[in-house]
Amino acid sequence: MEREQVIRMAREADLWLTSDERIAAVERFAALVAAAERNACAAIARKWDVDHPGSNYGGCIATLMEARGQA
Repeated sequence: MEREQVIRMAREADLWLTSDERIAAVERFAALVAAAERNACAAIARKWDVDHPGSNYGGCIATLMEARGQA
């Protein structure tokens, strides 16, 4: 997520961004939330393959989601 996006959303949530230190903390928090959401979505995608034997679509999608967090 772009820094400007994080700042915009933080302001929309009425967070006071009064220093670079606070902005950095909000950026770290946003990264943690994004990672948790990616992991939850990847788990759902992997479950697709369990529920649909022979399919590997879920695994492929999960791998792409996880790779996004590495970029």
